[in-house]
Amino acid sequence: MNDTAAAEAAAARSVSLVRPTVLAILLTPVALMFGGLAPMATDGCGPDHCSAGLDAALAAIAVCWQATPFATPALLLAALPMPRSGRYAAARRVTSWCAVLPPAAVVLMVLGLPAAG
Repeated sequence: MNDTAAAEAAAARSVSLVRPTVLAILLTPVALMFGGLAPMATDGCGPDHCSAGLDAALAAIAVCWQATPFATPALLLAALPMPRSGRYAAARRVTSWCAVLPPAAVVLMVLGLPAAG
């Protein structure tokens, strides 16, 4: 590998925390808003007459919604002290990308809510 390719590979590894951080910062407010408005899906059927699928989906959304403000920053902060290259580089990438999962799960689950009837 020549010097240019090695420098490009090192630069690609060093920005591995930037993309998940930006994505998490953009997704978290959207997830908090969507998750906060998700219980309004029961307005058409009342709280006691909704389908089991809707109740289960709302319960899963609530779990991910409550984990978003705590898990996302904690995972991003846990990825910061890990080295960019070497033994823990893969763990750093995995940890930083796992920080995006709670808000992304909330948004995707809200967009896929079953019918209220």
